[in-house]
Amino acid sequence: MSPKVLTEGDMVFWFHSHDALNEDRASVHVGKGSQDDSNDSKIWLEPKIQVARTGRTLKRHELNRALQVIKQNHPFLLEEWHEYKARATR
Repeated sequence: MSPKVLTEGDMVFWFHSHDALNEDRASVHVGKGSQDDSNDSKIWLEPKIQVARTGRTLKRHELNRALQVIKQNHPFLLEEWHEYKARATR
């Protein structure tokens, strides 16, 4: 299961179960309205906030807004990621 962790307007921020099981660094996916793995953006949360994949769901200004939301919620997202990863890898 890939849980939704945050919403902002029509943007959905969610963790991908594959990432939790197979990657060492935290990331969050961002889409509009729903979770779409093949089209949503992927953002690294560590070691710094960085776009891993722009995707096709968000326009440039929406991606910039998503990055602002991630920066504003960075501690929360990291905490949620590490809790989710711990549950996923048990």
